[in-house]
Amino acid sequence: MNQSVRILTLMTLAILVSCSTGKQALQKGNYSKAVFQSVERLRRNPQSRKSLESLKKAYPMAMRTLQTEINQSLRSDNPFKYRDAVDRFEIINKMADAIRRCPAAYELIGEPETFPGELAAAKKKAAAESYHAAQLKLNEGTLESAREAYYLYLDADRFVPGFRDVKNRITAARALATLKVEVEPIPVPGRYKLSSDFFYNQVFNFLNQRLKKEFLDFYTPKEASKRRNMDQKIIMSFYDFTVGTTHDSDSEKEMISKDSVKVGSATIQGHKVDVYNRVKAKYILHKREISSTGLLQVKILDARTGKILRQHKFPGSYTWRSEWATYSGDKRALSPQQVKMCQGKSAVPPPQQDLFIEFTKPIFTQLTSFFRSYYKDF
Repeated sequence: MNQSVRILTLMTLAILVSCSTGKQALQKGNYSKAVFQSVERLRRNPQSRKSLESLKKAYPMAMRTLQTEINQSLRSDNPFKYRDAVDRFEIINKMADAIRRCPAAYELIGEPETFPGELAAAKKKAAAESYHAAQLKLNEGTLESAREAYYLYLDADRFVPGFRDVKNRITAARALATLKVEVEPIPVPGRYKLSSDFFYNQVFNFLNQRLKKEFLDFYTPKEASKRRNMDQKIIMSFYDFTVGTTHDSDSEKEMISKDSVKVGSATIQGHKVDVYNRVKAKYILHKREISSTGLLQVKILDARTGKILRQHKFPGSYTWRSEWATYSGDKRALSPQQVKMCQGKSAVPPPQQDLFIEFTKPIFTQLTSFFRSYYKDF
């Protein structure tokens, strides 16, 4: 299908769905939905007979149903009965607002009923409900219960902004709900400290930026010392690593020119003539490889007990290569590429700090995947 035609078709379908007359919702007993759909259709087509009929039937049914549900909820033992009442009062008010903003609907229904006083009273009691439930959750003393408490305090503040001391409670609950992880520095010999620090900073930035979540915070040891009460520690250490192991090798090859070339001249019967022949050369290819390998061991510990929660080892390697060539004999026996190789020299190898960084790159890729997997549910 042509892209523009496809877009137009999708837009048309979206409009048709949004402009439902509300009849289907009415038939399924979803009266408030039928009201909203009918009103939306009447905004676009004030003369829609089906929408007018649906709205005329749906609105009184929606009001009776919602009021019945409110009364049933308030008589129940549901610990969040006032929250349920607030939800339904707000639906009533939203229906009223939608009707007022649609002339055809307003003319049909007249002034819609609202319950501002009842809603305000229900919100106060709903805020108290959530506030009390949050306190009970905090008493359970787990990360998960603290997170539930945090959202309950948010609900209380949503129902009544600034309810009691809820702002402070939200801050405290979030602190208790957050997993706090100290990321320790990586011990290495002094000559590799700059490279190790670079690797550590990469890891720490990943954890703090790419892995940042609402209830997950990472700290350097200095930051952790100010906050205390860490939940976990991440300990990383390089071991069995070598940096800058050099291996040189040479390979020789006898080369013979494909075509005959001038190799000299000779006098034949008093005439000087050029002499042609195929020529030879010994081509020597020199290779230098400098390899760096190592393992990074990672442990995630319970900061209070020292128990290992997860550990893994990640291998890494990097090989720097340089090739150049020399020859003996007649250069004309060599190919253009071989001649070019003979014009080069051994490249200067990178500093060991750089070699260290290079072999940690594949380790970093594995490590970030490990952290992403481990902390995905926190």
